[in-house]
Amino acid sequence: MSDTRTQILDAAEKFIRRGGYNDCSFREVAVAVGIKSASVHHHFPAKQDLAAAVALRYAENFLAILGQPLSAGATPRDEIARYCALFRSAFIAGGRACLCGILSNESALLPELVKSEVVAFAQANVAWLEQLFAGEGVETARRKARFIYSAMQGAMAASALNQDVRWLDDVTEWIVRGVH
Repeated sequence: MSDTRTQILDAAEKFIRRGGYNDCSFREVAVAVGIKSASVHHHFPAKQDLAAAVALRYAENFLAILGQPLSAGATPRDEIARYCALFRSAFIAGGRACLCGILSNESALLPELVKSEVVAFAQANVAWLEQLFAGEGVETARRKARFIYSAMQGAMAASALNQDVRWLDDVTEWIVRGVH
């Protein structure tokens, strides 16, 4: 990936995490990177292409760090703690809610291309979590996975609103304690 493309994605991610899809404009991204708006259009023909690329990169990075569940003999409780810690570290690094969580709050207004990347992120998280509960039946695993993903997204949003990581820490403690 070219350095300019990476800088464009970085700038766009900051704008989206600050104020959502509508807070990201080609003009502001260009100014932040120090290029002309036409250069942003060269890499991303439309705003939806840029936002979708930002969401895809965010999801790929998150899932790459997460890795495969239950690797190296970890227990489901260990994996849930690690999953929650990833949300915590993302909050600590940026003081903001999850990029895909922010975009999911705008789902009714998002272009389909962007929305599909956000949905894919949520589905990938739920699928990862479902594997931890596979022995409990498909429906139970799905419900637990959806609960944990939703709780972490909500806790991250509350932490961002209050600028207080304890919202994430409290939810994490309850989730990890409940895993058998």
